[in-house]
Amino acid sequence: MTNIASELNENNFVPFVRSGTVLIDFWAAWCVPCQKMTPILLACEQALPQLSVGRLNVDDYPQLTKKLQVQGLPTLLLFQHGEPVARVSGFQPQDRLLAYLKQKITVV
Repeated sequence: MTNIASELNENNFVPFVRSGTVLIDFWAAWCVPCQKMTPILLACEQALPQLSVGRLNVDDYPQLTKKLQVQGLPTLLLFQHGEPVARVSGFQPQDRLLAYLKQKITVV
């Protein structure tokens, strides 16, 4: 099982998104909805064994955040084979996010 605390930075971001099916959580310490998403992301990661979750602090890496056109928090980007395939912004209840991810994740 992967670890929800996969903290990403400019050095490990690309290898992480190329490692399979990954969901990147763009968050900030001051963002209350971001904090509420953490247990939901952990539950989704446990429910979907093919999914790895990583987190990127937007305050620490503004260039990467801008490059990926993240404008609101929290923003979740789903990557498969190193390419972004889906984006969700704002707080997501667990059942809605899990259903969305199941729909978007393609099995290869």
